[in-house]
Amino acid sequence: MKNKTEAESLFEAFCSANNIKFLKIIEGPDPSPDYKIILNEMDIYIEVKQIDKDEYFDVKIKNGISVGFRKVGKHVRKKIDQARKKRQIKAVADKWAPVILLIYNNLDEFQGFGTEPHDFISAMYGERTLKFDKNEYKIIDYFQGRNKSFEENKNTSFSAVGLLSKIGKDISLIIYENAFAKNKLDYSKIPSCISVTRVEIERIRL
Repeated sequence: MKNKTEAESLFEAFCSANNIKFLKIIEGPDPSPDYKIILNEMDIYIEVKQIDKDEYFDVKIKNGISVGFRKVGKHVRKKIDQARKKRQIKAVADKWAPVILLIYNNLDEFQGFGTEPHDFISAMYGERTLKFDKNEYKIIDYFQGRNKSFEENKNTSFSAVGLLSKIGKDISLIIYENAFAKNKLDYSKIPSCISVTRVEIERIRL
């Protein structure tokens, strides 16, 4: 059995602290999600990924000042692509079971570089796009545009994508709804220890 990742250890600690029943799925010949949890009699499968490195994080410039350069949503989008390649994710979803992808930022101790709320929304639904009226010289509309990971017929196996984070001793979990999910979560059964962000579908341009 392989050693647990930092993300897996934190996820188990979060579940234990909040009395969430969880089962670590033993790896077999075929890829499978990492965990199954039970929330108010609702079975949910969990895939856990973590961000370990980025060539543009903590880049040193003049006088020893550190900065980070990144494209909004890049890290989250990459983890969605990695998880999508596990065939068993689709197999589980085909059995009408919800699947959540959780991402832990093991790169930035403040959990901000690449995993802020706008990173998740941009990765899932496309980059924030503004429509500008040159005559009126003002913004007249906004929506999520290109480079989206989720659409009506794309990555529907994921019910949600979430951020597992630890700042100091506090472990928290926030999930972002996939509005196009094949198997939608019953959000009335999600306990208060898990924060939920749902989307305004009218702001997603298909």
